Amino acid sequence: MRWRLTESSSSVFTIRYSLKAFHENYTRLAKSLAGMSSLWRGEDHLVYVRGRGFLLPFTEEYKRYRFQDIQVISVAKKSRIGKSILYGMAMLFCALPVILILLLAEDSFSPVSAVFASIFALGFLLAVSLLIRHLVLGPTCTCDIQTALSRDRIRPLNRYFRTREVISLMEEDVRSAQVEFLSSSSKAAETETRTASPNALAAFAVPVVATPTFLTTMVFALGCLGALHLDSVALVGILLVMILIVAILLLFTLIASVRKATPESIRTVLWILLGLLFVFLSTAVVYLLVAVTRDPAYTIGFLGPLEAFAGVATEGGLVFYLIFVCLSAGLFASGLAGLLQTGKWKSKIVAGTPGKVEEEEGSDG
Repeated sequence: MRWRLTESSSSVFTIRYSLKAFHENYTRLAKSLAGMSSLWRGEDHLVYVRGRGFLLPFTEEYKRYRFQDIQVISVAKKSRIGKSILYGMAMLFCALPVILILLLAEDSFSPVSAVFASIFALGFLLAVSLLIRHLVLGPTCTCDIQTALSRDRIRPLNRYFRTREVISLMEEDVRSAQVEFLSSSSKAAETETRTASPNALAAFAVPVVATPTFLTTMVFALGCLGALHLDSVALVGILLVMILIVAILLLFTLIASVRKATPESIRTVLWILLGLLFVFLSTAVVYLLVAVTRDPAYTIGFLGPLEAFAGVATEGGLVFYLIFVCLSAGLFASGLAGLLQTGKWKSKIVAGTPGKVEEEEGSDG
């Protein structure tokens, strides 16, 4: 993908002060995973914050690109097979010890075996979560911004679908800023650009499956709170099916939100839900291993694990009880927040931008 704009003089320079005091004047378009590097949009320019460090940025470099000076924004796809293989090897590395421990354990399951099995099981779930995140985010890419004086790689824009979304958000600003540099038809081009420019909210879309996902998550969370106090094996079995449905719906919604321009607040809630779901599953695995250590009968048949989870409030102790209560409450609160954000953004998208409506009414008058 290559996007060429009108050539003009460059004013890329380094700024040696913090943007923290000016966040209200900028909109963040993208950030890296650790948050060290980010791309911001101002009134008539972009600011690229490039951080260097470990866990926390030790140094930061600020570069500004005026819209009228940008010549080329180039995007090149990369292969994501390498990371997929890496995560797959990590999953295999963590799964083999757990399988060996379970096979070598005969009638008894010692606490030491439970500890090691829990560690490797958590590692396996972590590798699975990283692989799912990698696949959900889609193909990787590189993105460069070129001016007359420099060509810089924008590190936060390293996913193809997200990069295309960011470019579409700032394309209108860049083209509008460069209208005055066009040839003799500049006034006509400017009029055409302003007339054809779409509503800013029209670029956004809320995934169709977002509402069912948030509602199902809330029902699942309420069911978990009920299962903690009812000691019902049947309810635990229903929740086991529901957690699979929630996971599938959540993955489909995340994939849809990544491939289409989705409001950042909805996308953030979806990632929080996915994180809470993996923590919930990790805690359930650890609890099951601890319960099996105390009573090997929980390993018998399909009903054994269900009976173990049905007795969390009595057999798991106060620690596991509070953890599951907090996680269930977190899932419910996140689902409710996502549902409210979905309704809010659907209304906004349908209603359009108030400023645009007032402008059109004024022109009609």
